[in-house]
Amino acid sequence: MAHTAFIGIGSNLGDPYRNCTSSVDHIVKDSRAEFVALSSIYVTSPVSPVAQGDFLNCVLRVGWHGSPYELLALLVEVETRMGRVRDVPLGPRIIDLDILLFDDLVLDDPHLTIPHPRLHERKFTLVPILEIDPAILHPRLKRPLSEFLDGLGEEQKVRLYEPEASHEIPDPSRTVPPHR
Repeated sequence: MAHTAFIGIGSNLGDPYRNCTSSVDHIVKDSRAEFVALSSIYVTSPVSPVAQGDFLNCVLRVGWHGSPYELLALLVEVETRMGRVRDVPLGPRIIDLDILLFDDLVLDDPHLTIPHPRLHERKFTLVPILEIDPAILHPRLKRPLSEFLDGLGEEQKVRLYEPEASHEIPDPSRTVPPHR
């Protein structure tokens, strides 16, 4: 039986739209991943002390046939293949892939923390994950994620992304639909 994993995806370097959609393609091409849903893509303000441009963010839900560590290894491999460089903490990045949730697992490990430790503090993860599953609970805090969204205020900006004319309309025969 497949595990349910929610993966946060973000980019603010190069062509963020193509970076996000390419990362989804890389993930779901792995034989251990079953595509379940993809949120809309959102334009979001950075949550960082480092000056940088806005991000594009979305959340991918997959059925995963493997451990959370194997999923983490795949995500790091995809980031590396796409050119991710980890030189400025919380700085701009070509792609950022994070395990947000993995079933109802609560894991505290030096290499992996699930749920993502700041999931409930960031609109750029909450808005897209709630689009996919409005009733989802935070496994550690035992509260609906929607409750956290209301308390975040207006400082973090999130709006629906509207693709530019330069981005081609997705081919309906693609493995991954552009939205849920």
